[in-house]
Amino acid sequence: MNNQNLGSLSTLLLASLTSLAHADSHYENGDLQADFSLSSGATFIDSHNVNFGAGQRDYRSGEVKGERAVWQEAFLKPEASFRYTLDQDLRLVGGASLVAAHTFGDGDAGGYTRNSDGKTSLEELYAGIERGPWRLTLGNQNFRVGTGFILADGNLDLLGEGAYWSGPRTAFRDGVILAYRGGALSGQAFSVRNDDDLGGARFSGANLDYPFLRGQLGLMALKVSDVGSQANQIAPRNGMQVYNLRWLDGGFEALPELSISAEYGLQTGEGEQVSFSGHAWYVRLDYGFADLPLQPKLTYRYALFSGDDDPSDNRRKSWDPLSKAYTERGSWVIGDVVGNYLLNDSNERVHMWRLAGQVAPGLSAGTVYYQFSLDEENYYGQPVSDRRFADEAAVYLDWAASSQLFATLSYNWVKPKAAAREVFGNDTFDALQLYVGYRF
Repeated sequence: MNNQNLGSLSTLLLASLTSLAHADSHYENGDLQADFSLSSGATFIDSHNVNFGAGQRDYRSGEVKGERAVWQEAFLKPEASFRYTLDQDLRLVGGASLVAAHTFGDGDAGGYTRNSDGKTSLEELYAGIERGPWRLTLGNQNFRVGTGFILADGNLDLLGEGAYWSGPRTAFRDGVILAYRGGALSGQAFSVRNDDDLGGARFSGANLDYPFLRGQLGLMALKVSDVGSQANQIAPRNGMQVYNLRWLDGGFEALPELSISAEYGLQTGEGEQVSFSGHAWYVRLDYGFADLPLQPKLTYRYALFSGDDDPSDNRRKSWDPLSKAYTERGSWVIGDVVGNYLLNDSNERVHMWRLAGQVAPGLSAGTVYYQFSLDEENYYGQPVSDRRFADEAAVYLDWAASSQLFATLSYNWVKPKAAAREVFGNDTFDALQLYVGYRF
């Protein structure tokens, strides 16, 4: 680890936090309102038996390194937004943010970032207009549909950007979003582009949400275009059409403790010498025991992402995760180890069980268990003789010390099954993870 670089970033972080600690985060002057904030985060991860003992593989060079990866990440993200009232029902809006991020140490266990990776770059930059229930914005901006199952993260924080695990960059590029929120019905017509590391694809479509049985019923349709030529050769997307139906956080009056979520996605259409026929779905049940000590909550989810039984033909049957995002533990980075470094919501079937409880005010503890299988008997095109891939378990503590300070500590360990042993090795792949975030 470069201690000089870490010291410099720590000094910058401390100085920035100190200077903003006494600054007003909200400003008003007549018809102008503005908000300012600073998000910061620091991550420490110690991982053993990377890739089940096969070792850390550098994503760019292919070089295989040691079986242990110890790395740190840090980022700063200043943000500003404004609203200017032109008349009683008409407002100008806009916002901007920067991200300064860096990876230290051995680089992440997936080999996507190295010690030297990190940069400062413009993240959000958008402007628009609001009138009544309508809002039109243009530029680089955040956008999310539902739980982030398909669209939520426009930037994967790969390679030179640094901080792959922390993921501070999320904005889509060159976006146009027309949003409507009037009473119960809400929706968006959109055209947004993801980062070049994700293929530089443009997603154009529409989304609707409406309350239904205590939850939200949603429907989305989009088309993928303008994928960069190199990215389209690796993972064809041009011409893909995606349809999504979901029911989130619903339930029935007879069982108030039970929450149900379900979602289905279909990928179809034809592109450049390829056709698409992928699908994905999940069902999730949450049951809360509000009258018991610690108020435990039990969660079960089954998720399926289609695979391709013949990756060599020109019909692509595997589900493409497009621009899905991490939105909570297990969604949609499924497993802190498997989801970050081994499987990516494609060609997999996953059972998830989770139990969490409130240990003290602001402090929760939990455990989660995942059972991974491949949908088809290949791992990124490499044939395997068994679908069972791995089992991942984790224990964790989440501490919300205040509305500004949050920390999480977890230990995850993954046991390889037949498919993973064929491709990698037979050792237990584990990771001790600490993340601390502060927001002004």
